[in-house]
Amino acid sequence: MTVSRSDTIGFPLSIQISSYITNPLTQTSMHQRIPFRASKEPIGNKLSSFHGLPLVLSDVYRKHPRSRYPVGYEVAGVVTETGPGVSNVTIGDSVVGIVSLGSHYSGCGEYCLLSEYDVVKKPDRLSYEEAVAGIGDCLKAYTAMYYQAHVCGGDTVLVIDGATSFGNVAIQLASLWGAKVISTASSNEERGILENLDTPIAQIIDLDQRSNILVSSVMEETGGVGVDVVVDNGVRQFNDEEDQKVVGENLRYPKPHKHDVISCLGASGKWITQQSSLQLDPPDCQRLFLRGGSVHFLFENIWTLAYSQHGRFQHILQDTIEKLERGTVKCKISKTFTLDDAVDAMKNLEEFRTGKVIVKI
Repeated sequence: MTVSRSDTIGFPLSIQISSYITNPLTQTSMHQRIPFRASKEPIGNKLSSFHGLPLVLSDVYRKHPRSRYPVGYEVAGVVTETGPGVSNVTIGDSVVGIVSLGSHYSGCGEYCLLSEYDVVKKPDRLSYEEAVAGIGDCLKAYTAMYYQAHVCGGDTVLVIDGATSFGNVAIQLASLWGAKVISTASSNEERGILENLDTPIAQIIDLDQRSNILVSSVMEETGGVGVDVVVDNGVRQFNDEEDQKVVGENLRYPKPHKHDVISCLGASGKWITQQSSLQLDPPDCQRLFLRGGSVHFLFENIWTLAYSQHGRFQHILQDTIEKLERGTVKCKISKTFTLDDAVDAMKNLEEFRTGKVIVKI
């Protein structure tokens, strides 16, 4: 696996690692024994699934479209070579990192190329599996809770689909920082997962019971005040079945309508959304305006695409690894596959939405 960066942002290095590759967009991880190399240009990318990615990738590569895209985002392993000027890691270091979405190279291979700013040293007490399973979701949750929502003690946070891999981490971080957490479940299995978490949850709302249960439950729990932060896992934008067919809004799991999300917000509430195609009509904007609310789009890959925030990105990675090592934040691994079974695993990623899938190479 090779780490690199451009002359304006750093220097190359090379490393051999036991690598785990995860896809934060699909809650998938892959583990492999690979050489890791770092150099001056950020060109290491690996995706473990294409679910939800074609639209994002087509936007990223709009000017220079590709016919094929690499797979595997999160990787971990051992440095085997470093380029001139690399100072953060040395040969033989165990590292874990995130491959840039703009990379030409896959993390799912014998070697991978990454920027030294996109990796952090892995503690000996933390296994490669635990490190790679947690790094992506922790980055995503950290971005949402800390840099976008500014969650602090006394806040009330609504996490949609809290039993998913990302939702689980978001709940843990919000609670760790002193917030009161409300979450939703889409099935009895997901409710059971939330009830068995070590992190206390004020209320679990079953979205599969009826469509209008979210707003009434939130208002009852908050005394009619609403929540300070909503973190969604996508939303419904249309009620009419014909409109839903036109835009392809065929949802396997129940999701709240965008109007319901806005209705759950309290004064100066923040809506952190993963709905990249979100459309807000004038009445929606009016309701947000009267609440003094705001909308933030959660796209954690911006950290590796825009190299203007190296210090903050490194802080997130380092703090994430420390929390994973201490067990302050725990991530669930649903299943482990071999590389030979990776393709079949990717076809059934939605079956493992409550945990990470790891592919060992």
